[in-house]
Amino acid sequence: EESETERSGDDPSQKEVSQAAEPVYAYVDKGQRYEDMSSSASAFFLVGGVLAIGAALCLLGIFHLPMAGFQKYMFEGVLVVLAIGSFVVAVSSRKRAAELKVEADDEKRQTQEIIDWFLKNYSAKELDEQLLMEDPDLSGEELSLKRFELIQDFLITGRDIPDQSYADSLCETLYTKLYDQE
Repeated sequence: EESETERSGDDPSQKEVSQAAEPVYAYVDKGQRYEDMSSSASAFFLVGGVLAIGAALCLLGIFHLPMAGFQKYMFEGVLVVLAIGSFVVAVSSRKRAAELKVEADDEKRQTQEIIDWFLKNYSAKELDEQLLMEDPDLSGEELSLKRFELIQDFLITGRDIPDQSYADSLCETLYTKLYDQE
């Protein structure tokens, strides 16, 4: 007699994998997001300015389009709407960039505090001793992965960092400070 799983065609192992696997995103710090938002605002101001100048030249009759009647008015109207839209997006982006600037400064300060705290409380030697006490055969890539996991565990439990991508970013920074200076 067939089980319910066999009849439905579902593979239970696939279900577990698809439910357990959450996408992990690369962490983009708020300083970088601020720079991106600020440059987007500048780009939209530039595009809006070019469109506004183009619309003004057309409306004043300085630049003659090879169109007449309704088509001409429609094209000029679209230019005006696009210029206004670009300026609205630019102002909104500039406002969001200002908010991100404050958040970026806070995040930079918080990140430095966490790094200082970790380096004050843990050393590369202590981490390796703990790992090698648990498994003396660790070496190479396995040791590197276990170091990363241990740093991550200490960060998540010691500083209660809920954002996995932020914790990963901090781990990479700390790993570099601890082990790449040997």
